Amino acid sequence: MDEDDDASVSDRSSRGSSSIKQTTGIRWDYRISRFAELSITLANEGPEAYKPELYGKEIHIIRKIGARQSGYKILGDNHKVISTRKETIAEINQALSISPENPLCVLHQEVAKTFLLQSDTQKKYQFYMKVSQLDQIKQAFEGAVYIVQSINQRIDNMKDRHMDMLRAIEPLERDKKKIEIRRDQAEKKHELEIELNVARNTEAQQELITVKNELDQTQKSKDMIEAKMTETINQIHDIDQRIEHLLSEKSDIEKDLLGPNGLRELNYQFSKEKKEIELMIYRLSRECEKYHQTLKEIEQERDSLQKQIDEFENLHQQSDHNEQERQKLNQEIQDHQRQKLECDKLTTSFIDDITINNNNIHTKQSTIDCIKHELQQKQHEIDELKKIEKDKTSVYGTWIFDCLKAIENNNRFHKKPIGPIGRYINCIEPRWSYAVEKHLAPIMSSFICTDVHDERILLELFAQYSRGYRPTIFVMKYPQKVHNISGTLDRIKRANLLSIYQVLKIDNITVECALIDFKQIEATILLEDLEHAKRIRQSGILRWERINKKVKQVVEAWTYDGSNIKLDKAFRIYTNDKQPARYFTSNNTQSLTINELNIEITRLNEQIKQMNLSMNELKTIRQTTKNDLDKMKNMSNENQKKIDELNKQLELLNSTMPIAYAYSFDELQEKLKDCNMLYTTTTQKFEETKENKDIKHQHFADVTQKYENIIKKIESKNDEYTVLTEKINNEQLERQQVQQQIPKLVKKCSQFNEDIQRCQEKLTELTKKKPKKSKTSKTTNRSVRDIQQELDAINNFLKSNEDTIEKRRQVIDEFKAKRDAAQEFKKIYERCYRQVQNLEKFVNKRKERFGQIADQQQYLLRHKFKDLMKKYRFDDCDIKIDHKKEQLEIIIKKNQRSVASLSGGERSISTFCFLVALWGSIYQPFRLLDEIDIYMDNEKRNSSLEHLYENTQYYSSSQHIIFTPQAIDPQVWNPLNVPVFWMPTPKRSLQ
Repeated sequence: MDEDDDASVSDRSSRGSSSIKQTTGIRWDYRISRFAELSITLANEGPEAYKPELYGKEIHIIRKIGARQSGYKILGDNHKVISTRKETIAEINQALSISPENPLCVLHQEVAKTFLLQSDTQKKYQFYMKVSQLDQIKQAFEGAVYIVQSINQRIDNMKDRHMDMLRAIEPLERDKKKIEIRRDQAEKKHELEIELNVARNTEAQQELITVKNELDQTQKSKDMIEAKMTETINQIHDIDQRIEHLLSEKSDIEKDLLGPNGLRELNYQFSKEKKEIELMIYRLSRECEKYHQTLKEIEQERDSLQKQIDEFENLHQQSDHNEQERQKLNQEIQDHQRQKLECDKLTTSFIDDITINNNNIHTKQSTIDCIKHELQQKQHEIDELKKIEKDKTSVYGTWIFDCLKAIENNNRFHKKPIGPIGRYINCIEPRWSYAVEKHLAPIMSSFICTDVHDERILLELFAQYSRGYRPTIFVMKYPQKVHNISGTLDRIKRANLLSIYQVLKIDNITVECALIDFKQIEATILLEDLEHAKRIRQSGILRWERINKKVKQVVEAWTYDGSNIKLDKAFRIYTNDKQPARYFTSNNTQSLTINELNIEITRLNEQIKQMNLSMNELKTIRQTTKNDLDKMKNMSNENQKKIDELNKQLELLNSTMPIAYAYSFDELQEKLKDCNMLYTTTTQKFEETKENKDIKHQHFADVTQKYENIIKKIESKNDEYTVLTEKINNEQLERQQVQQQIPKLVKKCSQFNEDIQRCQEKLTELTKKKPKKSKTSKTTNRSVRDIQQELDAINNFLKSNEDTIEKRRQVIDEFKAKRDAAQEFKKIYERCYRQVQNLEKFVNKRKERFGQIADQQQYLLRHKFKDLMKKYRFDDCDIKIDHKKEQLEIIIKKNQRSVASLSGGERSISTFCFLVALWGSIYQPFRLLDEIDIYMDNEKRNSSLEHLYENTQYYSSSQHIIFTPQAIDPQVWNPLNVPVFWMPTPKRSLQ
């Protein structure tokens, strides 16, 4: 709407003020206007009207251009000024999809001229991106990518800031750890001082015990030596006895082996049984020893536990009352904390439920709004269908609509008549609609009845509504299926021709059969022009080899401009009488009928009702949940107050020093009880094992007795005799060696007597120096030296890290504050990171969608361009678009000729087809074509206007305005409802 920008495009005006009439001379004539005024009126009706309650049904825009200043006025249909702002005009343009700067809205001769002379593929690509609005989409998602990148950079900065916060916390954390270490070292120092005193006492006691042990050990050694001497003497005596026994046994074996008793086999059996019993006895003996040792340990532990229980009872009486109070307070605090935790969990759960409920309510409300919008669309479609149905019916006569209602309400018919026939016929190819109408015009208003009875009733109805004109009535039975015309269609298809049947959509089987019978629609073909008919006649492709009942001969043809050709031997041609189209003028097609739409509306209303009931239930649940949430919050606050009071009481009670025990009284009693139970169980097991052992011993004694009786008799004759002889010799040698040890033992016994005397003297001296018994019962296993070294290290650490309580509290408070701030900042960073990840996914999807839109737009543009160029006999044309290189190339070939060889008119045709193909990319309420035909010859100009008119039939909601300096015949265009206006010759200024 800016005249300085738009006028400069076509060089109509260098600036806006040039259109103002100027005067010369010294005196001003105030009667002469000092400004120019431009007024535009926009219709503001229908569902897409812009603020109809403010502007009404019309919007008037007045542009006042003065020599010194200019301005705007926006008025409503009552001519009242509503706004004077230029931004308001931009809002109106956006709301009504008006884009004056877009060549698809205002197309003038400069655009065509630029495309004819300009060969820069990048500028053509920029033009294509602008007019198809793909450039706006691309800029939008590129802006979104830039925003995502900037947000990612800010998130990285947040991450760096978080790391800086963590690094700032590290010195405070080290100071805090030092404070904790110093507190622990101070406590440990006190413990080590006590342990040092205990270690010193323990060391002195240990030395005394060592001397005693040494004395005892020496005494034991002396006793052992004396026992060994006695044992040696006894051993010599035993050896003498064994020698005698071996000699006797040797004699017995010789006697037993000489007897024919067969003792070898008995020896084997008893030997095996003995080994098994010995193994069993050994296992039982080990178990008895194990149970016996366990019983000793349990008795010791039981005595120790009983002693600890006695000490615990004596000491526990002092702090029993305080402990009971403390436990009671702790239990109450725990109960209240548990209640508060449960309240908090319920509160969180209620909040989540309310959030989910709100989301569900919002979702259902959005669904209801969508369904209501869909209801409005369905109702609008029903209204449009009714209007179209009435308009289609009115073509056959103004009385037909009422007559059809009367036929529908009349119950005397055997079967309802069908008609007018044209109501059931639709042409699916608008290009051939005129030719099809010329062929079917005589039969379009006809009716079909099933018998003569129905015909009479229908004639009576016709007489009531129309006395003059009456439609033709065909009487025929209503068939159940369509005639078989596949043979004829196949022949026509193989001849690469098109029949009228192929471009029709017939909604009734009876009507389809009538058209086949009476108008031979399957055997009537459609041709491009008369030259095409002549070529067909010369080629003879319609002369079938054989004609049968299933194949009809093609005897008639029509061209798309309405010319009729009789394909008989005479080959007659009837040119078109230029009658306007009457029946196939509407391009409106609906996928659903009125009844189906009414059923769909009923279903949608029921769905809205169910949604409202569900949403009311959700609102009731949400209110209940809110009430429960308030109750939980009050209960949580009351529990917190009670916990604070109990903590104060507990702190007051804990101010006294508690007595620490290793185990509680209940634990000690439980342990004692466990020991008693274990002792009883172990005793029972020991008795059972011992009884089994005695039984096995008795059995073993019996078997051993038998075995010993047999083993003495089964020794080998010579081998056993030799072994016994060697044993006797060994025993004699051993007796000599033992006899030699007696003098050595006597000498060692005298030495032990001297050591005993020395230890007794040292024990007397240590007993005098023995320290007093310590009051503490604490013990230690470490040496005095180790404890002293550790204590010195702690003293040095405490001396080097001295501080005050205020400093400690300040460090801890500062550490907690910065740590909490870092954690809170981390949560914000993580939440932003998740959000930007979702945003990146959305931008990537938007980028993918842009590619899909661009590919779809490119496909539609190329397809439409090829179809338009084919109408002008350009057999090989295409458009190549490279989005990566940002290039658009128009490829035009005609009979393999190059683009440079085309004429100016042919180049203008390519521009015209390219721009018309772009019309399918966006919606415009009106399109202005300014002198685009000045570079075309008359033939191309007339055909372009015809194609332009056919193309406008697809855009029933848009206005198309053509400015041309060429002559226009109104007799051609007025019957087509195309108004033609002549603009007055502009007055030229004397200047």
